[in-house]
Amino acid sequence: MQTQISCPNCGTPYVADIYQVIDVGREPQLKEMLLSGQLNFAVCPNCGAGGRIATPLLYHDQAHDLFMIHVPQEINLDHLRREELVGRLVQQAINQTPMEQRRGYMFQPQTMLTMQSFMEKVWGTEGVTPEMLARQQRQVELLRTLATASPDVQEFLIKDRRQDIDETFFSILRAQIDATSQMGDPNEVVGLLNLQAKLMTETEIGRQLEKQQIALGTLRREAKKAGGLSPELLAKHVIANDADESLVSALALTGQQALTYDFFARLTTEAERREKAGDKAGGQRLGRVRDQLLEMQREMQAAAQQVLQEAQSTLDAILAAPDVEQAVEQQLGRLDEAFMHVLEARLLHAEQSGRREELDKLALIQAVIISRIQGDTPPEIQLLTQLLGAPGKADRERVMAEAAEMISPELIEMVDLVREQAVGAGQGDLAERLVEIRAELNARLLVAGGD
Repeated sequence: MQTQISCPNCGTPYVADIYQVIDVGREPQLKEMLLSGQLNFAVCPNCGAGGRIATPLLYHDQAHDLFMIHVPQEINLDHLRREELVGRLVQQAINQTPMEQRRGYMFQPQTMLTMQSFMEKVWGTEGVTPEMLARQQRQVELLRTLATASPDVQEFLIKDRRQDIDETFFSILRAQIDATSQMGDPNEVVGLLNLQAKLMTETEIGRQLEKQQIALGTLRREAKKAGGLSPELLAKHVIANDADESLVSALALTGQQALTYDFFARLTTEAERREKAGDKAGGQRLGRVRDQLLEMQREMQAAAQQVLQEAQSTLDAILAAPDVEQAVEQQLGRLDEAFMHVLEARLLHAEQSGRREELDKLALIQAVIISRIQGDTPPEIQLLTQLLGAPGKADRERVMAEAAEMISPELIEMVDLVREQAVGAGQGDLAERLVEIRAELNARLLVAGGD
């Protein structure tokens, strides 16, 4: 719910989204926000100071029979008021749960005395142990120190704490760059990007990740030049890097659509050629790579099928509901890309089959979802999304003309931040499109300024 708070730094009052009940079954996105540190995180619009808001949290995960509550000590509630608060939150969670899904444990929530123990329980449902969390906490603290340290101290810490700088550390760093970009602090973003570049060159894992980014960038450029990623092109890159298992996996994940019979046949042919040429070790190595990729493909297909089945079940539940808008609201956390794919397929099938009643209801569901998404997305992000989705320059010009009042230096700054993130993530094509869009926005801004 939206709550008015006052900035502890400058005293400015502002409204923030504060959640006290996290029902994973109804709103799984709240769990994702909690785990990423974004839940109940507020940023002052005046001075930019931000942090997590201390508030009671009731957590319900029916899949794991987990029902617990944490009331921060800093709220300073006496015993009576605390019991009243817990009772209100428990009742709210029970009221939101359909009668047939209510369980006895919901009337006696576990009490977590600290936020750390609360989060350990939540992470436990993801298979993350307290030991793993402790390591991640050390990595977060190391990142904070590196981000503000002098170059000499950075050099020392990178060598002394090299065992803590792994792929997880880089993931935390990228997440911090994204979060800082959204908070609108360009100087801090630049500092983090410079730190990332330094770690890429001065650590073993960084060099491996940089090698991976370069290889993936080369694959994307060649695919773009060829008009698409073919099984032949993907096989060429996998064969060239078959000694690097992590790089092969990254290439395969990038080119999932090219993992066809032709792709695997090319690996088999090359493995046989090597063995005939006397390179038995190389042939066997490539054979193992082929077998591992076949298994990975089977697992991805099974996972994709499961996702589509779940999306189908969600759509059927919404269709069966008497109130479509309310049903969409209840299922909002499950409405992902797979759901939209299933919805579009059902729309097409209903139209082709002449099932007018089903078609109308499906169209209503689509309209409600689009309206909700657009309502939750800032206008600047909506505009940038439209520009990125436009097929060509003429289409972008039309979009810019319709939104001329939104073109500002702040919008161009946002484009720069998104481009920096794309470069850091190895998304070369996206970065190139953003460069084009920036130039076109800047040209319009200069013309407007001249007028």
